[in-house]
Amino acid sequence: MTEDPRESHIATVKAVYAAFGRGDVETALVHVAPEFELRPEGTSRLTGRSLYRGHDGIRDYFDDAARVWERGLRIEPVDYRAVAGSVVVFGRVWGALEDGPLEAEVIWVWKLRDGLLTSGQVFSTRAAALEAAAAGCSGAGRPR
Repeated sequence: MTEDPRESHIATVKAVYAAFGRGDVETALVHVAPEFELRPEGTSRLTGRSLYRGHDGIRDYFDDAARVWERGLRIEPVDYRAVAGSVVVFGRVWGALEDGPLEAEVIWVWKLRDGLLTSGQVFSTRAAALEAAAAGCSGAGRPR
């Protein structure tokens, strides 16, 4: 009996979250395709950088997140759903900025190919996230 690819995709995404939680970019990169694209809605608003590409881009993202969320950024993925080559993750984020704390519900959409993440995007609404999961992260459903 072969492993359900949905379970494998969810395990890959969980491994990346665990690495992010530890600040371990090199372990996260084991699960990321060289052409990976990340669109992190919250961090993007703070850095002005809407897209991180490739392994160097992910290293930049880890650096940017540590810099702009200097008081810490905590993510809590709660529910993982594998949908059509994607993993949609519902959860919460907590962060602290100079002007006060942030707490929000977020939805992450991760695309995978050949066992590696090819794109990731953060959304603040379920409708936008599910639209992106169905259509493809890099083309439709830009963050609002």
